[in-house]
Order: sequence, then C-alpha cells, then structure tokens
Amino acid sequence: MGIILAFVSIKGGVGKTSIALETASSLANDFGKKVLLVDGNFSAPNIGLYLDLTSDVTLHDALLGVGLHNAIYEAHGFDVVPAALNYNHEVDVFGLKKLLAKMKPRYDFIILDSSPNYEELKPIIAAADKIFIVTTPDDVTLTTSLKAARLARQKKTPVVGIIVNRIRSPRHEMNLSEIEKKSNIPVLAKIKEHKKMAEALFHKKPITIHDWRNTISKEIRRFASALCGVPEEPSGFFQRFLPFRKLIGKEKVNREMIRGEFYKEVL
Repeated sequence: MGIILAFVSIKGGVGKTSIALETASSLANDFGKKVLLVDGNFSAPNIGLYLDLTSDVTLHDALLGVGLHNAIYEAHGFDVVPAALNYNHEVDVFGLKKLLAKMKPRYDFIILDSSPNYEELKPIIAAADKIFIVTTPDDVTLTTSLKAARLARQKKTPVVGIIVNRIRSPRHEMNLSEIEKKSNIPVLAKIKEHKKMAEALFHKKPITIHDWRNTISKEIRRFASALCGVPEEPSGFFQRFLPFRKLIGKEKVNREMIRGEFYKEVL
C-alpha cells in the first residue's frame, strides 16, 4: 500500500513544485520506487509545463468523473497527473482524497504538489498521509509557511519535517537551529540555490536526471533515501573517513530519526 506525501507552503516562489518534482524523480530513478506525482495546484498548475506534457485529460477531468487512470502520463521514469491551466467547469476538489485512495495500492509513493492558496491547500492536506513544509530561510516566508503546518495539525495530518530551499547567503539567513526553534519542526533537507536548476528547467528535465552530481541532486537523494528507509551514502571525505558526530549536520540527524519510521511504512 502506497503512502501519500504532500509538499506545502502558503507562499509562492519557495520552490515547492521543484521539490515535489525532484523528490518524485529521485524516488523513482535512484531507488526504483513506483511513483505518482500529482499537481494539486488547482488554479495555477505548473508540473505539466515543467515537464512539457500534453495534458488532454487532467486532474480536473478526473474530479468530474473521468477515470484518473486516463489523466496519468509517464515522464522520466515516474507517472504524472497534471492539472488544467484553464478549466470552465466547477469541480469538487475534496474529491481528490477518494481518487487517490484508489491509486494507493498501485504505487509506493504518491507525491502531491499544492497551491499556496489557503483554501486550495485544504483538500491537499485532507488527501495526504504526511506533510512536508517547504520554506526559504527567511523569517517572513517561514512565518507564513507555518500557517500550513497549523492547518495540517488541525486536520490531524502529521507534519513530518521542513525542507529549507533556495539558500543563497547563509550569513544573512536563518540557520537550521533558528528555523527549528521557531517552528518546532525538524529540518530534513537544506538546498542551496544553483544556476543548474534554471538549465534543467530549460531542458524540461528534473535536475536529479539532468545533473546527477549537482549539490541539489545529492541533497534530494539523501532526503529520498530517508523516505525509502534505506541507508544514506556518506556525503563527503570527512564523513566517509572521520564520522564524528560533530561533523554531521542537523538535517542528517533528523533524517536518521525518520528513516526507520518510513522503512516500516513503505514495506
């Protein structure tokens, strides 16, 4: 039985769609998992554009009664359900939970991208088994993003951790300890901004495929390994030969804490 993971934020521009897409790609291509990526941004979807998919049938159609299997497309080793950029019919977005429940036996992971719109976020949280908050390392974005965490807790959907994305100038940004102190949520990955991301987007490919050795790809792979419950590869010379605890980042320690939990759930 698969598990539904949602990546959420209540602020645009944090890279939430990219994190959902890259996680799906890594789970499928690096760990051999059967993955379904669903664009749950009902009003401003991006994944179909990211992957250059022809979306004749979309999630919106499935919510109107067309079988969800008709809206599934294959891209780069995983399955994708795009949403419609323009749709003229009213749809019941809370039907998403029922649609995805039927798909859970077919996949190891169902990854949900979400809208930053507070109301559109509600059906995503209702459909998900677990939530990850995506934020950039600044107080304004984190404060806003924590509204999504509060909503998830109200709905009793577990918030597993935070992905800190688009790190640019660490000396002038919140560090992981500050983020965890304010949010009371463990940080599971820290991803630095890299020009190769724009290059991968231009080529319509996940960076985890376009540039396997990129720092973003490596951190996504470490995060995905925890979701699969498999050991994490050493990240460099010092951790390979001098595995002292003080050299291990806070995010790695947090990943180790969830690794066993996810191992049991994905068996």
